[in-house]
Amino acid sequence: MVADLTQADCLRVPAQSLEKPSSNMEVTALQVEQLGLQLDGKVILQDVSFSLPTSGVTSVIGPSGAGKSSLLRCLNGLLTQWSGTVLVDGADSRQWRGGWDRLRRHVGLIAQKPVVFDASIRANVCFGIHGWRQRRRADELVEISLRQAALWDEVKDRLDAPAATLSVGQQQRLCIARAVAIKPAILLLDEPTASLDPRSKQLVEQSMQRLARDIPLLCVTHDLEQAQRLAGRTIFMCDGRVIEEGESNQLFSQPECIETREFLRWSVCDCN
Repeated sequence: MVADLTQADCLRVPAQSLEKPSSNMEVTALQVEQLGLQLDGKVILQDVSFSLPTSGVTSVIGPSGAGKSSLLRCLNGLLTQWSGTVLVDGADSRQWRGGWDRLRRHVGLIAQKPVVFDASIRANVCFGIHGWRQRRRADELVEISLRQAALWDEVKDRLDAPAATLSVGQQQRLCIARAVAIKPAILLLDEPTASLDPRSKQLVEQSMQRLARDIPLLCVTHDLEQAQRLAGRTIFMCDGRVIEEGESNQLFSQPECIETREFLRWSVCDCN
């Protein structure tokens, strides 16, 4: 039935209705319903709806200016002037106990450009952990977090060295370690490997797949091959809207909307 949808039909039909719901979507960690965002009078997001399962990687692809990065900032409360509903573990994010700061500990965000603090590698990992200097298990926390970020073996003998001495790829993995140290329930990543060399990119992807066994990851990427390698699910966005979503293998091999097919083939999209 959906194979005969026209371009206009694809824009009218919510992405969720274009596929059969899978069993792992029955319980969700994040539910987004009709999310909208306007900045300086410009529509950035409109009627965005999707859900995340309780584990696994969901990639967000689409042309520049599609609203992908803005979406992540709405989800963890860096942008708050949006409309619609965001449910995190079933609770309204606007009513989150402790406010937006508390929400951002629950929904972590890794930026495209790594930001390390003017402190040691150890202190960077433990940033945000109250009283970590007095914690008996501080060393264990550091090791576990760095192992999760695939960085432990490279820095275990220099934990008190300045974080700024690390390479860009190592700094990005340090940011991942810092994020997971506070045990977020959901992790958002905004083009986390865009500025990395191939080896560092591979290590970050391995770290993401390891983390995704236990928590859901939502990753914005312009690297279509990366989205396929990460598997899981993929959401295609254009012009501030979700055009199509589904299992990555299915979406890349048999996209249902003409906009998706055009973007996957030419990396361009005309959804206006």
